[in-house]
Amino acid sequence: MSLISQNLQAIREKIRMHSAEPEKVQILGVTKFQPLERIVEVIDLGVTLLGVNYVQEGQKLREVINRSDLDWHFIGHIQSRKAKSLLDYDCVQSLDRIDIAEDLNRRSQIVNKNLNVLVEVNIGREPQKSGVLLEDLDAFLKNLKAFSNLTVKGLMTMPPPLTMEERRPFFKELKQTYARLSESYPFDTLSMGTSEDYPIALEEGANLIRLGTCLFGERPQKAV
Repeated sequence: MSLISQNLQAIREKIRMHSAEPEKVQILGVTKFQPLERIVEVIDLGVTLLGVNYVQEGQKLREVINRSDLDWHFIGHIQSRKAKSLLDYDCVQSLDRIDIAEDLNRRSQIVNKNLNVLVEVNIGREPQKSGVLLEDLDAFLKNLKAFSNLTVKGLMTMPPPLTMEERRPFFKELKQTYARLSESYPFDTLSMGTSEDYPIALEEGANLIRLGTCLFGERPQKAV
């Protein structure tokens, strides 16, 4: 059994241990700077949801890995000048600005496509981090209703880099907000938890976890 296969087996076991609804949890493989052969192995092991941080990296990967059974999510910061490149993704997880939403909606209308998005929430109110502040979330979602070609599927966040237990209240707070908003919006995705903290995120209700090094292994010093 390969190291990646062992990693995936351990992750699935932790999902069963820590999630109240393990059958609903999706594993997203974060491809950032990972060698191509590792990404292909993860796909062959059954992980068909892949996350990309950078537009150029994602474009190269999707050209090389041309498979119809994969779902590609963009999870990085959205640069205005590269927003047009996001229409090829199955979901954009990092929407946090109305001007970007307007641009994506306009471009989606031109090509007659509906684009799935998640709203990125700055749950820790960190000034250096992107994302909608929790107190602004209701107004932001209300404004998004004007964009008919965008479908808001849920929320995404990354808590402050604290100890594991100190991150728990942030996950809990977003889950409570997600549950409240799900009464008014057709949400089905709560994306939170990475290699460091996904067990706690699962305990607090995450149903999509974004995993890089704990799945693929440590990244090489230089991108491959």
